[in-house]
Amino acid sequence: MKSYTTLELITTEEKLFFQNDLGITQIGDPFILKASDDTYYLYCTSASNGYYCWKSKDLVNWSGKNLCYIKKSDSWCIDSFWAPEVVEYNHKYYMYYSARNSKGSLRIGLALSNKPDGPFEDVKNAPLFDLGYAAIDANVLIDDDGSKYLYFSRDCSENGIGDIKKSEIYGVPLNDDMLSIKGEPLLLITPAQKWEMASVNPLWNEGPEVIKHNNTYYLSYSANCYANSSYSVGYATSSSPLGPFEKYNHNPILTSGTQATISGPGHHSFTVSPDGTEIWMAYHTHTDPKTGGGNRKLNIDKVLFTRTGEMYVDGPTLCSQPIPSDGSYANVTGKADITGVSDPQLLTDGIFTLHKGDSRYDCTIPVAEDVALVTLQFKEPVKVSNILVYRGVNKSQDFSKVKAVLDDRYITEEYSLSENTDERAAILNFNEQTVKKIELILTPKASVKELGLSEIMVIKQN
Repeated sequence: MKSYTTLELITTEEKLFFQNDLGITQIGDPFILKASDDTYYLYCTSASNGYYCWKSKDLVNWSGKNLCYIKKSDSWCIDSFWAPEVVEYNHKYYMYYSARNSKGSLRIGLALSNKPDGPFEDVKNAPLFDLGYAAIDANVLIDDDGSKYLYFSRDCSENGIGDIKKSEIYGVPLNDDMLSIKGEPLLLITPAQKWEMASVNPLWNEGPEVIKHNNTYYLSYSANCYANSSYSVGYATSSSPLGPFEKYNHNPILTSGTQATISGPGHHSFTVSPDGTEIWMAYHTHTDPKTGGGNRKLNIDKVLFTRTGEMYVDGPTLCSQPIPSDGSYANVTGKADITGVSDPQLLTDGIFTLHKGDSRYDCTIPVAEDVALVTLQFKEPVKVSNILVYRGVNKSQDFSKVKAVLDDRYITEEYSLSENTDERAAILNFNEQTVKKIELILTPKASVKELGLSEIMVIKQN
């Protein structure tokens, strides 16, 4: 019988972890700009006469709420100030926004500022363009060659076939000065997949956000009614910025699904972590998941791309997770040889699973004598202070307890997972240790032959 020194589990360090209760409610349609001053600026549907802006250095702690755009008394727009997005270009800041004109029709406006937090002033006392139909939710892509594109939703209030109203997503080149469109917009996607039919009538494809990865254009968007729990995010891909786009077969990639404590995740934007190594998605959910509606709050979760090029969101979450990477810590799991599992790469791909159907990103561990063992062997000693073990999606293969043995000398106190499905990971926090070997001992929740895990993170603080 081996003798170990017990390591006491300590309280999670506030600076290293966060949860999606970021303190910003009564908003919608969050857009985050990481400006050239290395400060994050958050713009949202947030005021009856314009838009508020918040600031942050870490994507987690927000302050400095400021009314950065205010409509003038003689403005072309009167109300419904929705979905602002700001682009930094040639030392100026371009705010593309949605609002309703005096005739009650929705249009896209453009305002400029010399500073990211405003004040923003309209370029002209008229919409950016007027094609005779309602248009909202502008998004701008500046491609690698400098060409510029505007994406927007043709709003269901003035669009449809027969009795069915539809919001559909269009794209069009922008002129180089960013002040006008070039040519006629092209229809890129329309509601067609089964999950997009939850709202019945109207149907929505809205809130487009385009990101380029490995020469593929990912057009992500929201579907269903923003006020309902079914509001979710999907995406389509193309080899060209204006399509044709093909929708992903496993949509949606961000959805509340059957989670009762999260409702209506959607209308998102992308940004990068403070050190630039990670992509994060900002999106809203209903502040009260039971009632839904227009009172929404800010959330952020990490975005990844799989080995086969699929976009994946580690969300929506309420659980504790490491802060967006800022150089203060590193996940060193990838430096270890992992044994005892079906596919070690699935434990180091950055993906932790939440939704039914995502079991393709989980690996399995055999159970023997009522425990499952996973061993991580490092080639060189590493300093570690936190270990996160993420549960898989198959509840019948869940673990209930975990403890870690370090270098066959120390053993942590046992961590017991609660029945709360929002708790995705068992988090072992202890005083820093230098180790070459970590053995995880997992106790199954039920009598099973194997357990499912989605990710392991071993944290080294810098």
